[in-house]
Amino acid sequence: MIDPVVLAVESWSGPLVLWTVDFGLIVIVFSMGLCISRLVKGPHLADRAMAVDTFSLMLIVLVILVTIRFQTLMFFDGILVLALLSFAGTVAMAQYIGRPHLGRQRESSQSAGTEQ
Repeated sequence: MIDPVVLAVESWSGPLVLWTVDFGLIVIVFSMGLCISRLVKGPHLADRAMAVDTFSLMLIVLVILVTIRFQTLMFFDGILVLALLSFAGTVAMAQYIGRPHLGRQRESSQSAGTEQ
């Protein structure tokens, strides 16, 4: 026999959760568009790196919301893979931005050598 308290909870919470997830999907897609615009416009490399990192976070949240919306765990492995790749990409971008660029040093040393 079904408990009447469970029915009362499910009757109002189910549509509320679906509405909240749908609203979250719209907000996340809009935020992803803003990240893409910053990626294209960003005047500095750090701006673009931050946009890619934020975009990957938004992609993870999007997959989580789709998982909740369709009530399945089929996308759960994809979420883990996206999180690991996002972390590795962020570390790689930070290393690239933090190091002095070897190409610029070679160009300046070659131009200095030809002038002497």
